[in-house]
Amino acid sequence: MKTEYTHGSLKYAEPNKIIFTSFSKRNFYLRSAVSQFVLEQDATPISPFMNFDYNLAGLVDKDIIRAANNTLIAKADELWVFGEVSDGVLIEIYMAKTSGKTIRYFILSPINHIFTEIKEIDVRLEDVSRWMWDWMLEGKNLERWHPRLRFKKTYPIVYPAYSKRNFYLQMHISQFCLENHVVPLNPFMLFRYFLGDTVKRETVYRANNTIVRMSDEVWAFGDISNGVLAEIKLKQDLGQPVKYYKINTSYPVSFRRSLGHTMPFEFEEPELEAHRSLLRSPPNNTQK
Repeated sequence: MKTEYTHGSLKYAEPNKIIFTSFSKRNFYLRSAVSQFVLEQDATPISPFMNFDYNLAGLVDKDIIRAANNTLIAKADELWVFGEVSDGVLIEIYMAKTSGKTIRYFILSPINHIFTEIKEIDVRLEDVSRWMWDWMLEGKNLERWHPRLRFKKTYPIVYPAYSKRNFYLQMHISQFCLENHVVPLNPFMLFRYFLGDTVKRETVYRANNTIVRMSDEVWAFGDISNGVLAEIKLKQDLGQPVKYYKINTSYPVSFRRSLGHTMPFEFEEPELEAHRSLLRSPPNNTQK
């Protein structure tokens, strides 16, 4: 008798709030702590310094990362600022303000080392001219003053689904997505292998469920694990596209799209073979 496929991450029927976390490169070392803090507020962190590390280690042009982050700000529900406001952070605040998003500000307390919310009037500037901060607060147009504001176009968001056996390919997968003009929300980078178990696994499940829902498509890479199958099922139950890619791990690493209704992938757990019918490719879809 065939059993219905289930997974713990599929029980979350609604996404939680999506937070774009904004902080300067001087606070790069706090990136995991920032994501942990947001997760503990029952929200999903989209941290550029987690999702892309530091500009994806130079694998793609910096302007591609800027355009990708602009896309993610546009899709987020709120923007939370941590620490001092740098030049780049100010522009992210500006974009959030012009689109009417809620903005909250936090500092790290030197006494108990926890994040404490502050008012906008108490924000400290890092390397920003006071006149530009004041102009931004007054609602003046800053587009002539910063090259990042040239990037108007937003791009499709993709959730790259792959198993922990392919964890070491995380940057290659994100690079592949960016070079194909989509923005990855890469779970193994965003949550850095579940943030070293600093938050409950169920909390990460819900956040992961949220970014699958937030994404326009799921791209599945390599053989299918139990977690990857759950992500595929969720996206297909929503009636949204799933695409499949074979991995060539010889140097240089490359990925090749698999087309057709019969998916030639192996399952990492033999018992998942009973659910192969869940792997199906949408017809008449020719995107890379």
